[in-house]
Amino acid sequence: MAEARWRRGSLAVAITVIGLLAVTVVTLLTAAAPAPDRVQELSERLRCPVCKSVSIAESPSETAAAMRQAVTEQVAAGRTDEEIVDYFRARYGDWALLDPPRRGTTLLVWLVPLGAAAVGALLVMTRVRRRPEMPDEELPAATRERLDAAVDRVRADLRSGEDEP
Repeated sequence: MAEARWRRGSLAVAITVIGLLAVTVVTLLTAAAPAPDRVQELSERLRCPVCKSVSIAESPSETAAAMRQAVTEQVAAGRTDEEIVDYFRARYGDWALLDPPRRGTTLLVWLVPLGAAAVGALLVMTRVRRRPEMPDEELPAATRERLDAAVDRVRADLRSGEDEP
């Protein structure tokens, strides 16, 4: 009787845990994602003129702080993302964007790495094709005897090492 009661209790706990997990999963899958912070998103797209290799969101420079403030003000004024990016492009050129547009002179920034990868792949393929094949000939008798003797010596050394504690 006690065992049956224990099984029913265990089953009830298991069903409750599975139900809670199912509700949690469904809630996480159907919950709306929070709206991204536009200021942060735009700041991550713009390059710091002082640091040159990081966005204004990551840069500690005063210039980046002023640019972040300008982005904040323009977002508060109701400007679109495109208008804000165009504002900085008008002042700094396409260089102000961490991902330069795929047109004009900046097209080379996108095409040169692709071209280099294609040339590298072509070189690898031609080298692989030119690899000489190993002949299917056997070793000369003298070389085979020396190799067999060397293998026998190593095996003997290993066997003698096993006997010692």
